[in-house]
Amino acid sequence: MSLMMDDIRYFITVSETLNITRASEIIGISQPALSYAVKRLEDELGGQLLIRLKNGIRLTKLGEEFKQRSRRLLYEWEQAQNLANPETGLLQGSYTFAIHPSVALYTLEHFMPKLQAEIPGLDYNFIHGLSREMTERVISWEADFGIVVNPIKHPDLVISKLCHDEVTIFYANNAQDKLVYDQNLAQSQYILKKIGQKTNFNGVINSANLEVVAKLTSLGL
Repeated sequence: MSLMMDDIRYFITVSETLNITRASEIIGISQPALSYAVKRLEDELGGQLLIRLKNGIRLTKLGEEFKQRSRRLLYEWEQAQNLANPETGLLQGSYTFAIHPSVALYTLEHFMPKLQAEIPGLDYNFIHGLSREMTERVISWEADFGIVVNPIKHPDLVISKLCHDEVTIFYANNAQDKLVYDQNLAQSQYILKKIGQKTNFNGVINSANLEVVAKLTSLGL
């Protein structure tokens, strides 16, 4: 028996949701069909991938290992499909970018229009989140590329510096003493630690979206 790529895709969805019902809804197939796809994988691998619980499922040790390997296998297969069209000689396929939404706003304009003009046959999927999360998506083969701030070093990553940016405190002329920031950003914590007690803020406004932070700050909050 040879593995079917759809079975592998289905397993990856199951491994991410840890719920057969939810996974079948996302994929768009029946639960029995999904269970049978996982069973085909288990028969081919010679071991159990999932353990069914009352409130969901969990991966076995083999399931955890295959989850990582399956992403790489799927990635390699998709790259093979992205080879040049033998009839036209044009590159085609789909690539996934992992990028913080705020970083995307000031970086994509510098290369996406040119890339689209030079290689129009490519499709793109953008996923967004914190830079550390986006780095993990690349490491785990869930994304092809990442544009992030201060990426961690990892043996599976090829890191290229694109530009230098700075995170600092800024305010409007009519600003009040309220601190508007994203408390989950490492840069925010670094700046607050650096200024220490030099600045006293009259409360805080926390937002995980930097565009919201910028807008609220421009309003003088």
